[in-house]
Amino acid sequence: MDIIGVSGLFISIAGFGLAMWQLKRTRKAAEAAEAASKDASKSVRYIQSIASIQDICGRSRELLHLTRARNLHSSATAAFELRDSVARFQGTEVGKRIDTKKNWNDIFSSICTVHDSLESAALINRIDAQDREVMLHNISRIHSHFSSLAAITADTGV
Repeated sequence: MDIIGVSGLFISIAGFGLAMWQLKRTRKAAEAAEAASKDASKSVRYIQSIASIQDICGRSRELLHLTRARNLHSSATAAFELRDSVARFQGTEVGKRIDTKKNWNDIFSSICTVHDSLESAALINRIDAQDREVMLHNISRIHSHFSSLAAITADTGV
């Protein structure tokens, strides 16, 4: 009976050692999975940020074309869509990284001014030539700003 007891003790010790070794392997696998998950999340955020800023660029370009074409109602709608997209993007983690809060506030204020002016012009279906010229310059400046942000985002991988 002593041999069976001693054998059981050695088997138990060996089993305990094997269990500890397996736990260490499991922990390493879990840490590797966590690191892979963080990398995947970063890649998704990167792709989403590029898509979002490209969408904003497209909206500003569309606004510029519609305003040049003197389509006031569609321009007002496009200005609203641009305003909405920028409002949502500027508060994101990526939005905060690619530009300062002051720059976001300045550009958002410009978009709001353009939107308000286009809404007023659409209501009366008329815009003064000088106001239209100033508005086109503002929209061009807004679009250039977003184009540079898109380039920065794509280049730096924010």
